[in-house]
Amino acid sequence: MAVTISDLLNLDTLRDFTLIAGKKGLNRTITATEILDFEFMDEGLAYRERGFDGNSLVLTSLLFAKDKPELILKAVKRLISQNVQALAYKPVFFDELPAEALEYADKMDFPIFKFGHDEFFEDVIFSIRSLVERDDILGQTEPLIGEMLNREFTEEEAEDAHERINPLLRPMVAAVCVRDRELSESEISAKIRRSRPDEKLRSKTFVGKYENLIIIILSQDEANPDRFKTLLEDVAIVYGLVDRDLTLGISNMRRIDDQFNMAVREAYWAERVAEIEQAPLRYYRDIGIYQLIVSYIHTPHMRRYVQNFFAPLFEEEEKDGELMHTAVEYVLAKGDTMKTAERLYCHKNTIRYRIGKLQEKLDPHSNEKEFYLNLAMAVKIYLLTNEKKEEKK
Repeated sequence: MAVTISDLLNLDTLRDFTLIAGKKGLNRTITATEILDFEFMDEGLAYRERGFDGNSLVLTSLLFAKDKPELILKAVKRLISQNVQALAYKPVFFDELPAEALEYADKMDFPIFKFGHDEFFEDVIFSIRSLVERDDILGQTEPLIGEMLNREFTEEEAEDAHERINPLLRPMVAAVCVRDRELSESEISAKIRRSRPDEKLRSKTFVGKYENLIIIILSQDEANPDRFKTLLEDVAIVYGLVDRDLTLGISNMRRIDDQFNMAVREAYWAERVAEIEQAPLRYYRDIGIYQLIVSYIHTPHMRRYVQNFFAPLFEEEEKDGELMHTAVEYVLAKGDTMKTAERLYCHKNTIRYRIGKLQEKLDPHSNEKEFYLNLAMAVKIYLLTNEKKEEKK
């Protein structure tokens, strides 16, 4: 992840800036903000040689060129040579810049902005610094969340994760995993970076991402479901998650000193089940046998069970073939042939025939009840493991 120049334009302090050159350079990466004051005046020769750190947006009033507009082109060339990524000037001494400077900036894809109103340099610097810091936190916490999802943490690792995510979190925590179908992964990053929770909300929550999912950790002093619900509503408002097409998974409430990382895992898998079942929300406590499955989801035994159970089927048709599709819909319909027929737009007798063929191929020695139980377990493992692979492609 990285903050680009186009990301900066979503900040309140830069919203009224006008791009006057270098439009093709808006995807440049910014890590800092610097000020150009007198470096290109004769008195600033020593500072000019020292130059700028680079990867920055440089702010200036163009004081150095007050009586020498020809210095502006030289300054633009010098900034580009020092890996400065963009320039923003306050129209104090110049309202318009020399044409040759703008032409050169366009040629080099070097964005130049004009301040909109009376924005203060300090406010611009602070807002960009905050944005970069939030981006750094996102970049550091996403791999950590990935580890939480893929392996057990020791007590020491869980405590370290707590410190890295938010050391201010309260004793009781719950996690929420959110899938917003309208947002790409980069748009999710931008949404989190732009959001401005107040100090009280920041002290009780963490909002990050894992791939194309939003991960929220809520904390309170006690295990009060109503307070957690109110806190989640506050987060939804601040992060723009109200009235969206969302799928949510919510963990159990846990003590933060009792493997709180498990809450993140519970929320993740609860969301996965909600996605599979096409439900807007699932609590981990209510996902039934899926709880047992996800406890062993990374073991080779699970993969072998699914491969062996469905092997006769996969030898004859693709994994998305007619019988496999029927098996999935039959399990999601909880073994109701009428509902399965409706889901597949088939006659109920067609579904009965297909279920018979499935039993004949997959589990011929079981009775009808035993077959459904075995099929349901295999399908649920298949859906969780197969969908996870699809997401990673």
